[in-house]
Amino acid sequence: MRWRVNFTESGFKGETNLAGWDGLWLDTSHVKSTQDFVDVVAIQTSNSNFVGRTIEELIEKLVVGEDAVGGLCIAWSGWQDLLKALPQAAQDLADSLDLACQDKSAVVLVCDTVGSFPGISELAQG
Repeated sequence: MRWRVNFTESGFKGETNLAGWDGLWLDTSHVKSTQDFVDVVAIQTSNSNFVGRTIEELIEKLVVGEDAVGGLCIAWSGWQDLLKALPQAAQDLADSLDLACQDKSAVVLVCDTVGSFPGISELAQG
């Protein structure tokens, strides 16, 4: 499930704590490629050994793998630069995250009220 929400990082963490979920805030502002996304997220999540790896490996670590937690809420902020630079890559990332979350107690929230994200019906209106 994905929604357009306007959370700040602190507001998001407060809401996930109240819900009893683990919250993961990803800010990918200025990211313009899939590899940039992987590297930024690896560093933001203290998984620097995943810098240079594939998106599949990173998602496996964060959402699917044995270290992944149940009840995970991922907030993706700053997606607009990637969407502008590589629309298909942004869509592929959203789809990969969505697919990984379907088999887990996990959800991705696409944050920010500015911009539209074609291919995600909830976010297609500007």
